[in-house]
Amino acid sequence: MQIKEFRGIRECKSPLSLSKFTVLLGRNNSGKSAVLEALSLFPDPKISKLYLNQASSLEFLASLHSGYSSLIYGYSGIAELVCMLKSEELKITIEDNNRFSLLAKDKVVFHDRGQRCEKREFTEPNQALSRISNSIDGNRDINWKLGNSTFFIPNDTSFMDRLQAGIKEDYVWNIVTKNGANSKVIKLVNKCVDDKYSEVLRAPALSARKERGGEKLPFYVNIKDLGEGIQKVVIAALWLEALNPQLILWDDFEGSAHLSLINVLVDWIAKKPWQVILSTHSFDVLNSILNVGPDDTTVIQLKKTDDDALVQNSLTLQELEDMVDSSQDPRKMVDLLDL
Repeated sequence: MQIKEFRGIRECKSPLSLSKFTVLLGRNNSGKSAVLEALSLFPDPKISKLYLNQASSLEFLASLHSGYSSLIYGYSGIAELVCMLKSEELKITIEDNNRFSLLAKDKVVFHDRGQRCEKREFTEPNQALSRISNSIDGNRDINWKLGNSTFFIPNDTSFMDRLQAGIKEDYVWNIVTKNGANSKVIKLVNKCVDDKYSEVLRAPALSARKERGGEKLPFYVNIKDLGEGIQKVVIAALWLEALNPQLILWDDFEGSAHLSLINVLVDWIAKKPWQVILSTHSFDVLNSILNVGPDDTTVIQLKKTDDDALVQNSLTLQELEDMVDSSQDPRKMVDLLDL
């Protein structure tokens, strides 16, 4: 992916190469969140998403910040994002007058003129979008496939409240229970707490069924009462198990999670077929990744120069392990990137 004039990034010194499991490291305001936000707009920034209550990724990012102009470097001009997906190039441009475009091989897929979204027909289907759609399991229409192919989890409390409200909607909860996500997810919690829970229920509040020994009847614990870390993981995991996206973007991955929960979460997510790109400030997360050893892992150290150019350095899992073994902190080594 190449980024130009997006959020706080003026340009990338070199394209970002992302693996199946990618970890972004860097100081605050180093561009980690901006990279994840840029990726969240692909493959189609305007298509509605179920987990965003039918809002689009572009609309969500605008609401997450201070409007559409906040997505553009310096609040004026044109942001340009170029991403190679399945050997096809997609380009998204966002203008300061709220216009945006999606292009594939220089063909306009759509162009929004502020009032309406104009879709242009071509004699041949767009290769990039159709190939992505065909690679996603299931027989739902292309809008469903593309709309749920990417799942972005920002570090935002109101967003988690939004996810919790959405998961209880009839249509969404039917997907959750059909896939058995409400039973699968709570098993993750059992691995890092002393209690035993068997399933998640949605009424009257989102709750976990707590099993008790002997002949004692189970009772139900409100998910909010299990702590912020577990609450965040349960809600996010319910959505992920239900929608089974191709790409997961997770900002500040550790959140409020205890070390034991981090270990369980890394192990769970690494065994899934998803491509995962996460950002972290936590050494515990790095240690968990080293212990689990996800296939095709890359750690990308990020830093912005004085003129807001993004520079990077990529580490393999082995290089990360060598660095940690020699008592070097990869989070602090980003200071050397501009030398």
